[in-house]
Amino acid sequence: MNWKNLVFYTLKIFFFWLVFFQAGRLVFMIYHANKIAGNSFLEIAKIFPYSLRLDVSSACYIMGLPIVLIFLMSLYWAKYINIFLKYYCYLIIICISAITIFELDLYTEWGVKLNYKAILYLEHPSEAFNTLPLSKILMLFVLFFAFVSVSIYSFNKFVYYKIASYKRNWLFPLPFLFLGALGVGIGLRGGLQQIPINQSECYFSTNNDLNIAATNSFWNFMNSIYQNIEIDIRHNPYTYYSDAEAQAVLKELHAVEKDTTIHIFNVEKPNIVFVILESWSADLVKYCGGDSGIAPVFESLCDDGYLFTKCFATGERSDQGMAAIWSAFPSQPLHSIISQPDKFQHLPSMVNNFKQAGYYTSYIFGGQLIYGNIKGYMMSNKFDKIREGKDFQGYPEGRLGIHDGYMFNELLKECNTSKQPFFNSFFTLSTHNPYDMPCANPITKGGEEKPYLNSAYYTDSCIGAFIKAAKKQPWYKNTLFVFMADHSHNTPQHTDLVPSTHHSIPFLLYGDVIKKEYRGYKHTKVASQVDIAATLLAQLNMKHDEFTWSKNLLNPYTKEMAYMVFSWDGDTWVRPWGELSVHHGDGNRLFNIQVNDSSKIDQMGKEAKCYMQEVFRQYLVK
Repeated sequence: MNWKNLVFYTLKIFFFWLVFFQAGRLVFMIYHANKIAGNSFLEIAKIFPYSLRLDVSSACYIMGLPIVLIFLMSLYWAKYINIFLKYYCYLIIICISAITIFELDLYTEWGVKLNYKAILYLEHPSEAFNTLPLSKILMLFVLFFAFVSVSIYSFNKFVYYKIASYKRNWLFPLPFLFLGALGVGIGLRGGLQQIPINQSECYFSTNNDLNIAATNSFWNFMNSIYQNIEIDIRHNPYTYYSDAEAQAVLKELHAVEKDTTIHIFNVEKPNIVFVILESWSADLVKYCGGDSGIAPVFESLCDDGYLFTKCFATGERSDQGMAAIWSAFPSQPLHSIISQPDKFQHLPSMVNNFKQAGYYTSYIFGGQLIYGNIKGYMMSNKFDKIREGKDFQGYPEGRLGIHDGYMFNELLKECNTSKQPFFNSFFTLSTHNPYDMPCANPITKGGEEKPYLNSAYYTDSCIGAFIKAAKKQPWYKNTLFVFMADHSHNTPQHTDLVPSTHHSIPFLLYGDVIKKEYRGYKHTKVASQVDIAATLLAQLNMKHDEFTWSKNLLNPYTKEMAYMVFSWDGDTWVRPWGELSVHHGDGNRLFNIQVNDSSKIDQMGKEAKCYMQEVFRQYLVK
């Protein structure tokens, strides 16, 4: 082998990575064919050229060590260094294959590729493992081993040289090292332009599935870690205005001309049963614009309760939902405050207000609260009693824990034995993947989401059985039932993670404690998940000043607004006249603009940015 062979060898390794990335992309496209197939062939074909620059950048990151190794091979020990190079390439193949294959189902569930936030959830791998059916786990592992095997075979057959000896040329090594390092440096930053390459280079379509397919999984994963592994607490990445100006905008948004709260309860201090519905989308409820027949019991409760038809979750995960519900703290797109004990301990808690008012408080869940660090956060809320799956014996369990039907029975027992007034809360479980609830599947529509729809039907039936049993108890007539989802979910109606419809959730107040004239009322103003604290506490004449992000929805003078984040670094902002989204990772670009008055766009853009700026500022200082 001579120096020309080494140059050719270097180029072959580089182009192998480009082909390898495209092969992984093809696997992604085939796996998610149902999301991509609705586009024209030309639009789908654009994925490959638009992915090329980020692929080149990714390949250049990998090529750093091979350039050094081939430089050394040109001097001494070519045979042995080449063997080391081979195993380095094997290791990279295995690692990137793991990212490529095991993010396939993550994208199905979360709508994002493997990122830093997802890795945090793998701190407890058994919990992540239990969210998938065994058949799917086996399929992914088979696919992983097949992809690795084919890749390594291709590398050995078409790329790898077996070097027995090398004819040294002393004029070759230093120019090769210099030019190789220069090429890698230019390639990994995406060229000589002023701003280095980022994921927005791959965005070309109005269909976000195509943009995600074009994004290099390895680059996305490493960039996510780089951006989030260590937050610079001295700098808010979402700074658009001075803190004073941003806070002034927020103050104006939350300013209330006067308090004329409409009190809809007929008792001063009712018991409260708070049911947090796992992954319930408003699309499950006909009164919120959803399909009829998925949650018939819940809809019957709406006929006699007080329903908020335009309520939005601030985040996409349960940990975000818990912080929004109990602490009225809005979500952040790339971080979770309840995963950090040093931060969440400074959050206010609605539980404290009820305890100070003399309420007994409890929280039960049929699974394991350690997932997402929810347990640590809930413990900091100082409930009188917290129980999770391991604290209940003798019940049949699914992959994630005890099914909702059995846990509603436990909720009934808790209410029967609690000192009044009580605030007993229950976080449901069965509407979380893998949907292995113990029932028939009467819902035949829904395509990919049919298992989810059937799980909602099951939980809905459990709600019906619980309410029927509760009506026979002496505490029932003095009890308010609150139903709110922790976050929304893909449905046959809505799958895109950006528009507000994906974040729309049901929020219902129900019970004999509601005055008759307000039963069956549909509250159609814009509401946010964080508003539950101020709304509920105001109804009970309790102070709620510490919940600065929360609004009293039953004061007619409260301004309408809702903020929600999506995982690829942005937020959606809703006002009475429409909505828009801000992609903070793409030049703070405004998109998803759906307003009935174009003169409001600039105002809404500023409000959305100020809201995000202040949320993250408070997140940093917590």
